[in-house]
Amino acid sequence: MIEFGKVSEFFVSERTPEGFYLSHTDSGEEVFLAHKMNSEDLELNQNIKAFVYLDTSGDRIATTKIPCAVVGEYALMTAVEVQEFGAFFDWGIDKDLLVPGNQQKFSVKEDESYLVRVCLEAETNRVYGTTKLGKYIEDSEFDIEEGGKVKITPVTATDLGYKVIINKKFIGIIYANEIFSNISIGATYDGVVKKIRVDGLVDAALQVQGIKNLVEAKDKIVSYLESCEGHSPLNDKSSPTLIKQNLGMSKQTFKNALGMLYKERKIKLSKDGIELITA
Repeated sequence: MIEFGKVSEFFVSERTPEGFYLSHTDSGEEVFLAHKMNSEDLELNQNIKAFVYLDTSGDRIATTKIPCAVVGEYALMTAVEVQEFGAFFDWGIDKDLLVPGNQQKFSVKEDESYLVRVCLEAETNRVYGTTKLGKYIEDSEFDIEEGGKVKITPVTATDLGYKVIINKKFIGIIYANEIFSNISIGATYDGVVKKIRVDGLVDAALQVQGIKNLVEAKDKIVSYLESCEGHSPLNDKSSPTLIKQNLGMSKQTFKNALGMLYKERKIKLSKDGIELITA
């Protein structure tokens, strides 16, 4: 069965002067793909993925252009037009996504970006967006686990750090005191789940946790020392700010990695700093 507002698998069953008829891989339901909605070179019986939605007339529309978020997902989107009844957002396909006025937590302003969830109206199968996220966050059904790897997209700076989208499906936070490199709003990074909270939010981190993080920190310290001709005034008494500026890691990670390198007899420690031991 074709799911509106989501990406489904089809095969190309017929070609016409206006476009292609696609047959759903499982149900056999057909949908028309107009040439203007197609971004691929297609052949008969070819398997493809397409996004399907209803237009304003209630007709099924298929496109091979995939939006930045489908039903049930979140994305940072920019408002391209604001009307009294709602605002239209660019979500990566020809048809803009409508966020009705009653689905706006705050008044939307044109050309500004907002965290939007894509939703489906059950009665009509029409796709719409909302910036009222509370109930969706509270009702989150997690398919991630603590310690698991995820994709993280920062969307808003906060007093604590950054509000983020996780795997496009969940909302969480990365804390400022655990960020050791420059990050950009809207960019996507590899990360890890620290804690799944009872309120439906997720505490996450950009850097790898645990022993792997320390191994990477050790390699970074060695590379840093090599670039400094084998010696650095940094040591375990250095300020967290100075360590972050030079190595992009927390002081605790730095101290732990130093301890491992010292035990491995790869560095010397003194009040003057650290020195790389060369064979």
